[in-house]
Amino acid sequence: MGTVAPVMPEVDFGADPLEDLYERIATLRGQGSRVVPVRYIGEIAWLVLRYDDVTRTFADEKRLPAAAAYERTGMPAMGRILMAMRGDQHRVNRALAGGALLPGAIRRATERLLVPVANLLIDAFGDRRELDLVESYTRRYPFNIISRLLGVPIEDEARIIGWLGRLIRLQWDRESALQARAELDAYLTPVLEQRRREPGEDLISQLVTAEIDGQRLQEEEILSFLRLLYPAGGETTFLTMSGLMLEVLSDRALYDRLIARPEDRARATEEALRKHAPATLLPRFAETAVTIADIEIPARSMILLGSGAANHDPDIFPDPERFSLERGANAHATFGRGPHFCLGSHLAREELRISLTLLLERLPGLRLADDRTIHATGAVVRGIHTLPVAFDALLPTVAYADPARKGAAR
Repeated sequence: MGTVAPVMPEVDFGADPLEDLYERIATLRGQGSRVVPVRYIGEIAWLVLRYDDVTRTFADEKRLPAAAAYERTGMPAMGRILMAMRGDQHRVNRALAGGALLPGAIRRATERLLVPVANLLIDAFGDRRELDLVESYTRRYPFNIISRLLGVPIEDEARIIGWLGRLIRLQWDRESALQARAELDAYLTPVLEQRRREPGEDLISQLVTAEIDGQRLQEEEILSFLRLLYPAGGETTFLTMSGLMLEVLSDRALYDRLIARPEDRARATEEALRKHAPATLLPRFAETAVTIADIEIPARSMILLGSGAANHDPDIFPDPERFSLERGANAHATFGRGPHFCLGSHLAREELRISLTLLLERLPGLRLADDRTIHATGAVVRGIHTLPVAFDALLPTVAYADPARKGAAR
């Protein structure tokens, strides 16, 4: 491994902000590259650049099981999360943990939870007519939803997010991540005990009482799922939502079209998921030597599946840097492929559609507050962290109708 020379050695794809990530990827593709060695947290990793190679490798659990990577990059802090499970353990845990995130459950949660929380956060804008939409809404909304799904007090949310923000940085600050795991577990363990005694309607109650094939989740399996839920379901959704709103507010014709044609908002959310994929590089680990796109990768190598690169592959998505509602079936790679396809994809889509609809309809004249250029940053987790906006008025709450479901009313 020490003899492998990384391309673009001046940057680290695991540590640097890389505002120009997709320009660099386009340069590599223009040179005919499909898989290249890059610097990644000071080591060498093999970056997969093309859509076909990325999606094929996602589903290749035989040669490149997700567990092999997550056991090394996250398990000491996160525990054995779903991505670090194999075979029957993964099947049973996914079935037990995933019931509350299936499409039917999300549809039932829309009226009860998703729409009211969105309206509550918009109501909190109060008399303000200028604000940072990330700080006031897009960051807060998905985390609020998860807290309410779990039945965790909203007043504890900031502490939980603080722990998780440290916990997911195991590769960068191991000591802080392990301390955060201990603090989070000390908070959650009594909550699990209370829900076993007095189960309610929340997701934690479902996790501690669910049973399949005569099996229930063990304590550590539940804790691992909860450690994953906030970063996987909150961080990623808020970053995509921020990118979606930037696109809409940067293009007056797009804004006007989405106001006039609510039925196009689902297309806009899919295009945001493509262009603004938040989990841009996803790890795999070659336990034995493998070949991807005719490139020999040595055993014990880290591999980075470029889901963002796949979503910007011009062979699949012509003119990939353009935000377009005309792409038809948008087979983006954001949620992965195979047995580890994102469990929260239905929730993410619903949160994006609801937020786009209510922000447009309740904030007439919504626009960017200044003419500064706003860039996404990050290569592992990528997105927009500030979005100053202005608007003319705050309209009262109205009934929510999802144009994706004809005749639906909330």
